[in-house]
Order: sequence, then structure tokens, then C-alpha cells
Amino acid sequence: MITNQQLDWDTEDQALFRQFLESRAGQHLIPKIADSLPPLLRGGETNSILIANGMVLGYQAAIATLLALAYPPPIEKDNTPGYPALDDDDAWGDGNKIKNTL
Repeated sequence: MITNQQLDWDTEDQALFRQFLESRAGQHLIPKIADSLPPLLRGGETNSILIANGMVLGYQAAIATLLALAYPPPIEKDNTPGYPALDDDDAWGDGNKIKNTL
């Protein structure tokens, strides 16, 4: 059933959509959609070119969203180092010493 309600997209949906895109019919879907991309240079007028450019960008974003639903981009790991250990005086380099120097 097709609905206009906002439904959650879970991993099962992702797997089923990926399975469809990898099927014979699914392999034809994205190229077919891309073939009906609006023409960019319909007329020589600047305003119509700008409008068509917005349509093309929206169309490309929709295709990218369809692909991202099946193949989400990998989550980037935060490579920033954490704070050093609280008792590592050399790593902090603030001139204060916590370690007992006795």
C-alpha cells in the first residue's frame, strides 16, 4: 500500500530496496529515471536556464536519495584524539604538575 504518511525506514526496508535495485528490473530503474532528467538548456534566456538548473539539481538529489536509501554512506569516525589522561602531566603541557614529585 502506498501512503503519504511519514514512515520509518529501517534496515529491513533498506535490505529489501537494495535487493530490488540489484534485481534485473531494479538495475534498469535508476538509468530510466536519469533518462527523463529535465533538459538544462531549453531556451537561451538566463531566467529559464536558472529555473531548469534548479530542476536538474533537485532531480539529481532525488536520485541520490534513492541510492542512499539502499546504500547509505558510511558513517565517518571522529578521528580527533580525546583528552589525555588527567595524570599525564607531559601530555597536558600546561606547566601544572599533578604527580607527586617526592
